[in-house]
Amino acid sequence: MLLSLAQSEDSFMAVQFGGGLLFGIICAIVAAGRGRSAVGWFFVGLILSCLGLILVLVLPDLKVQEERERRVSLENRRLREQLNKERQVSDQRQGHVDRRLGAHDEALGLDTSKPPELAHTATPAQLTDGDQWFYARDGERQGPVTMETMRHLLQAEAIDGDSLVWSQGMDDWVPLNSIKQFRGDVS
Repeated sequence: MLLSLAQSEDSFMAVQFGGGLLFGIICAIVAAGRGRSAVGWFFVGLILSCLGLILVLVLPDLKVQEERERRVSLENRRLREQLNKERQVSDQRQGHVDRRLGAHDEALGLDTSKPPELAHTATPAQLTDGDQWFYARDGERQGPVTMETMRHLLQAEAIDGDSLVWSQGMDDWVPLNSIKQFRGDVS
């Protein structure tokens, strides 16, 4: 009887080890396809069996995340280059305007380069740089728009939390959901 019990226990251990080995192999194959370490997930599958497989399937696909980050980086680069080109054109236009105004000032004998001193009075509220937002839609830069307009665009689903945005003072274009002023508006 003890011999029979030992044999059934040995066969149970062999079946359990075989199942763990099978789950280890399946976990390794799935993990490799999702950008994760095949060897590490083989041992997770070997030890945890079905739970290891569930874990590897539940965790985010690293290849998809890397591709998304690559696309955002490329879009950032393209938008940054577009913004730099537009700044260069704007600087050239401003230089042209300054030269023309300088010629007019010289002809009239005036100096309009310095604004006249005004009494300190309240002025109407104007857009500040922080209120001017640009956003990317269909690969093109849009804006400037106010923060309120950005919220309306979100509500109308013209943009979403993954839309790239930029405002004066920011180093780079970033997804809208990473801006604290809009976190309550992004679903």
